[in-house]
Amino acid sequence: MVALRKILPAAFVSLVVAYLYAPIAVIVIFSFTTSPRLSMPIEGLTLAWYANAFANPLISTALRNSLILAIISAVLSGAMGAAFAFWLVTLKRARVQATLLTASLMPAIVPLLVIGIALAVFFRGVGMQQGLLNAAIGHVLVSLPFVVLTMNARLETFDFSVLEAARDLGATPSRAFRDITLPLIRPSVIGAAMLAAALSLDEFVVTWFNVGNQQTVPVLVWGLMRRGIDPSINAIATVLLSVLVCLVIASNIINRKKVK
Repeated sequence: MVALRKILPAAFVSLVVAYLYAPIAVIVIFSFTTSPRLSMPIEGLTLAWYANAFANPLISTALRNSLILAIISAVLSGAMGAAFAFWLVTLKRARVQATLLTASLMPAIVPLLVIGIALAVFFRGVGMQQGLLNAAIGHVLVSLPFVVLTMNARLETFDFSVLEAARDLGATPSRAFRDITLPLIRPSVIGAAMLAAALSLDEFVVTWFNVGNQQTVPVLVWGLMRRGIDPSINAIATVLLSVLVCLVIASNIINRKKVK
């Protein structure tokens, strides 16, 4: 009976983990198979599907566009989110602070379908043609709440008395920010920016409604899947998954550095 009590929790956790990661494992495994048919058993292993994927000019263009959007999202979301969160923690009124924080998190609560359609209608209303610029604005909008939430959590331990001491010693606000504030919050800003880049690389719904004739990796994969699934699509998904995992792990490692 005691042994059963120990086995059941472990079995339950194993089932949950398998449920979460089994589809991902299947994608990765079939990206290396020699057979063009996605069936078991696997006949052999090869890297040919990765070569075929990167030899496709559409995939190269989509990858470049995705990287551009990820960089834009990381830079703008990181800078704007850090500035907003830093200003937010300086507010003296807790009710106003909570209200503004809740308002800044609304894009993370609203369905992406609603955001994508709303942005498409807005851009058409102001006469902007669909393209990477529209998609970049959407990516920043989607990523910004997560950056604000991450930075707000990290800045709650920030010691503002250090800034007051610097100003008492004659430091200007700009120098206090450059020499004290920025070095202290830099790890958190970089970690939040990397999280924004990961969210941007994975974004599909908002991108699809606003990117127009341009292609990103998620949009291209969706288009290719409408004609059938082959191991090249699994190879693209595996590469994208690897990049996302690396970004998330790096973001978590960087965010472990506490703001002093």
